[in-house]
Amino acid sequence: MDTFTLEQLDFSEIQRAMDEILNQSFSFRDTVLSLLSGEQPFTLESFFRTALTEAGRSFTQDKQIFVSILVLGIAAALLKNFTDVFKNDQIGEISFEMTYLLLFLLLLQVFSGAAKLSGQVFASVQEFMKALIPAWCLAVTLSAGGATALVFYQFLLGLIYALDWLIGEALLPVLNLYMLLVFINHLTKEEYLSQMTELTGKAVGWALKILLTVVMGFNTIQGMITPAIDSLKNTAFTRAARMLPGVGNAAGGVADVLLGSAVLLKNGVGASAVLVLALLCLGPLVQLGVLTLLLKGTAALIQPVCDKRFSGCVSGAGEGVRLLFQAVFTVTVLFVVTIVVVTVSVRG
Repeated sequence: MDTFTLEQLDFSEIQRAMDEILNQSFSFRDTVLSLLSGEQPFTLESFFRTALTEAGRSFTQDKQIFVSILVLGIAAALLKNFTDVFKNDQIGEISFEMTYLLLFLLLLQVFSGAAKLSGQVFASVQEFMKALIPAWCLAVTLSAGGATALVFYQFLLGLIYALDWLIGEALLPVLNLYMLLVFINHLTKEEYLSQMTELTGKAVGWALKILLTVVMGFNTIQGMITPAIDSLKNTAFTRAARMLPGVGNAAGGVADVLLGSAVLLKNGVGASAVLVLALLCLGPLVQLGVLTLLLKGTAALIQPVCDKRFSGCVSGAGEGVRLLFQAVFTVTVLFVVTIVVVTVSVRG
């Protein structure tokens, strides 16, 4: 019966989306079958190994950024000391502005690459979720009922399009503004825009935390109410089947088996979806994390020898990349939590 029910779910759209997104071969149907048979398609050790491999590759790619910033910092310090010998503040300021402009161009290129990577992750997650929704909601309908599937179907669609607007029209433009404020704020000796820069960064963090709180709150409430309604209907159906004269016990037993098989199938699809989301976001999250640590570490290293404006700009760029990391992590958690809540709360 498991196989017959599995055949009713069309994974072709999911597989097509995954083939376009992932750079590795991954069969969604085979993963579901492996989970249903009790096998582990992926282990925690393999995820850690993949993360470490990605971290090493990212550090190898980004170490040139560290070297470039270090060279610019040393050059700025040498120029400042050289101009101090001749007591010419004007030449010293011009020298600083030249090296500072080169630094900003370098950091702008780094941040643009990180923002592009984040945008690709957002698009990939949304594309996968759009492909997943039909099969996922059908599995929920088979295991729980139409009310639960309808509620979460509408919620997931609304979440996808809300995030599309929030990220494209609000989050990324605000982060670009944040980087511009960081550059302007550290251009002069007096930090005239420090409060504005700090407020912009905090606003992004607050927006992500509020979004996460709202989605988790909605999932928690719906996870307690809607599945209970469908569970009551399923229980009533099973009891009615047991009351049939002559075949009541057999009919009730078949109904229990069908519901149990549907719940098992739904759990397999949900667990496979979580694995795919983890694979989609693991590499980019590691890359953004390594880049954040690299920029923050470089700022701390050059601070003793460079002008504080120089190290402050590098640290501000690191904070911008950290906010991108937080955004990617939050979006991933939103969808994972939604899938997990439905999987745990719906028991047939």
